Amino acid sequence: MKTLITTSVLALALSTSLAAAGGDGYGSIAPSMSQSSSASKGSAVGEVTPGKAQIAAQLGLNPAEYTTAELFRIQNALRNGNRDEAKYVINHTNRQPVDVAPQPVMGRDA
Repeated sequence: MKTLITTSVLALALSTSLAAAGGDGYGSIAPSMSQSSSASKGSAVGEVTPGKAQIAAQLGLNPAEYTTAELFRIQNALRNGNRDEAKYVINHTNRQPVDVAPQPVMGRDA
């Protein structure tokens, strides 16, 4: 009986704190995954976060000119001694469009 009362009090306290924190009423305590989330900022070209700025500073690059993925790719290429891959990304060659031959489609090209 004592355990049941303790559990009930804890559940009430949790639901009250969720309601005060703007919970959705369904017991959800996970943060929103919408675009306004601060975790999604800084990965695009032109956006700069402190972490992105630090990686770019270590590489001697401008963080606004590269995505976070590009900076990590450059960092890993240099760490592995692959200067060609690093230059490929630094010069933005990786952003060039690639023309791929169209694949035949049954009925149209047969």
